[in-house]
Amino acid sequence: MKQIYLLFLFCCSILYSQEEQKSIVVLFNSNEFALSSEAEGTLSAFFSDETLVISSISIEGFCDDVGSIENNLILSTNRAQSVANFLKSEFNLNCNSVLGKGELPLAKNSSVEENRKNNRKVVVLVTFSKIFDSQKKEINQSKIINDNYKSFSDVLAAGDKVLMKNLVFIGSSTVFENTEQALIELDKVVSYLNNNPNTTIEIQGHVCCIGKAHSDAFDKLSGKTNLSHTRAQKVYDDLIKKGISPNRMTHMGYGRKFPIPGGIESDNKRVEILITKI
Repeated sequence: MKQIYLLFLFCCSILYSQEEQKSIVVLFNSNEFALSSEAEGTLSAFFSDETLVISSISIEGFCDDVGSIENNLILSTNRAQSVANFLKSEFNLNCNSVLGKGELPLAKNSSVEENRKNNRKVVVLVTFSKIFDSQKKEINQSKIINDNYKSFSDVLAAGDKVLMKNLVFIGSSTVFENTEQALIELDKVVSYLNNNPNTTIEIQGHVCCIGKAHSDAFDKLSGKTNLSHTRAQKVYDDLIKKGISPNRMTHMGYGRKFPIPGGIESDNKRVEILITKI
């Protein structure tokens, strides 16, 4: 039993980095507490990162010096709560503390208007660690490759799925971690389709590490919450460049609708090929 416990601790220690802290600042318009699209984008860009493991979130709201102390305390509280509500609805994240701190005094030797603009804010303090991609892959591959998946060397039938196990993306993007390995993986698809000219496929994108309330992860390049779609599109586009007819392929992003049974969370960051017709 002790050996099993020590093995569990070892696996946990290699999967995650040391904890870090980050302050995220979002600004508000004068006398308003609704989040702007820019503020939502700032929050989504950070909290959609697939490699994050969040330990705690503290939120503090502030105001400029215009208005009464009492009203500013209420406004700062509403601003902090707006951010907390957004994180809950979009990422299913609960905050450890949500506080309104009222107004901030004007700083000396600075523009009054610029100073007031910067004081109309919420500061989100996040404590987190990150999953190491290179380490998690070594553990994941033995768990992911199971009876649910076939390989292109098998005799495939409609409904079979092939996991593109070496096609891995950098977090929150459609950029391959290892371009050489990705090309080898894509060439396997090309070779199979060339040898089976009547076969059609669906390219399926999946992501990990998002809350149940969020349909997909944030793509830093597109600036939209559609990462599983853009990754599937990336593979689709690359296969077209390699000579595969678009009439033989479709692509779809599924977010985190279909997590791998029994896998760890990072297993769900994957691309699969579904055989739709033989």
